[in-house]
Amino acid sequence: MKKLIIYMFFFLSVPTFLMANDCNYLMDDNRMISVIQQMENQTNDTRKMNTIKAYLQRLCINTNQMLTIMEVFESEQVKYDFFIYSKEFITDLENYKKLIK
Repeated sequence: MKKLIIYMFFFLSVPTFLMANDCNYLMDDNRMISVIQQMENQTNDTRKMNTIKAYLQRLCINTNQMLTIMEVFESEQVKYDFFIYSKEFITDLENYKKLIK
């Protein structure tokens, strides 16, 4: 019986771990302001990155929002890392790809 319960839990929870962010929820302007304020309150770029990553697990952003968020980071390397990381959460990939060129 225990094995059955464990297997049921496993098979019911695995799809939630494998689901990708499908951009059904977009970051609005009010949330954007809140996120940036939270990032600015962090002491270093690592904490800032962790803050935005937590939001991006639930929300998607457009290219302009990504560029605004990048301005909060101090290190050029972290800005680049965020640029690469955020691609999965961008709603307007055509604009994002224009930045690469």
